[in-house]
Amino acid sequence: MVIVTGAARGIGRATAVEFAEAGATVVGADRDVEALEAVEELALRLGGDVGDTDDAHAIIDDTLAAFGRLDVLVNNAGVWVLKPTAEITPEEWDDQLSTNLRSFFLLIRRAYPALAEAGGNVVNVASIAAMRFTTPHVAYASAKAGVIAMTRDLAAEYGPDVRVNAVAPGPIDTMHLTASMTPEEKADFGRRYPLGRMGEPEDVAHAIVFLASPKAAYITGATLPVTGGTELGVPSLF
Repeated sequence: MVIVTGAARGIGRATAVEFAEAGATVVGADRDVEALEAVEELALRLGGDVGDTDDAHAIIDDTLAAFGRLDVLVNNAGVWVLKPTAEITPEEWDDQLSTNLRSFFLLIRRAYPALAEAGGNVVNVASIAAMRFTTPHVAYASAKAGVIAMTRDLAAEYGPDVRVNAVAPGPIDTMHLTASMTPEEKADFGRRYPLGRMGEPEDVAHAIVFLASPKAAYITGATLPVTGGTELGVPSLF
């Protein structure tokens, strides 16, 4: 039994589909409930704002009411504001931290008893932006750095009951990053990095499903870069 937030598109959708293809029952949560309808592999679709306490709790509670257990929580929902720090409003800062960090805390805290009972685990989606400068988006980078710290702390606190890991995607071909790029621009963009291409959402999904699986049973507190080598001293993203 798996919950994936931000499941309507991109990394979240690819992750939900891969879990379902592996035989899991998958609940998808997203602000855009209409877009969730297109993800046929989902057993249940839930809306709401994951940064809101009541909405976040409802995602966990409704899942448990419907299925009676929870094995894996994938915190993937995120928003991205690309602009210099001087142009970021306090409201945008708050929204970035609410969706990209606060929601992870709310969902994990609510899910912990069920996850502990099932011997389950959490996979958080961080970002390479938490590890190195990529482009001006200080609120996003700060939130994702918090996700990595949260992952370490909760892995230690939750000990043998619940494993907690993270992935840190690099340049992935998703709506947030490449919506305005032509195919030629995307190909040129990818050639700047060691593996010579941009990542696909499925590249990140593979890593998430691995970390959630019994094959990763002795891994906790880790953040796995899924970056194509972006962090190896090559130029910044823009």
